[in-house]
Amino acid sequence: MLTVSREDVKRKLRLTTSAYDAEIDALIAEMVPVLRYAIEPSYLHTSDPDLQATLNLGALEVVAGEMGATLYRELSAWAGFRIGWLQVLPPAPRDPSDPTGLKAQGYARLKPFLKRDAQLLFVYRPPEEDEPR
Repeated sequence: MLTVSREDVKRKLRLTTSAYDAEIDALIAEMVPVLRYAIEPSYLHTSDPDLQATLNLGALEVVAGEMGATLYRELSAWAGFRIGWLQVLPPAPRDPSDPTGLKAQGYARLKPFLKRDAQLLFVYRPPEEDEPR
């Protein structure tokens, strides 16, 4: 059984307020059943605590990564400031749909345990700047 808690998502993203609790709960309710369905049942019903911890960590990373992407898409995340000659802008992530990298990390962690035909994520990787096109 996969278990992801709101407190774990907040800890992973270093959120200390309860402002996003409802949104985190909604993401957990939305995403964990999909992840559970994609994992081979024999792995879900294992008695191996280390495998259970691995699956739970992968699910946590996917949910926390999606929440991180949601936070990044908020208007205030794009705001910078200028004081005189000093200008501070937020860094531009390589992948705005996964600015923390947690989603890709979680999917990679879960990949060996997925059902044969399960596809959870299409990852777009832009070509490196030094690669020929």
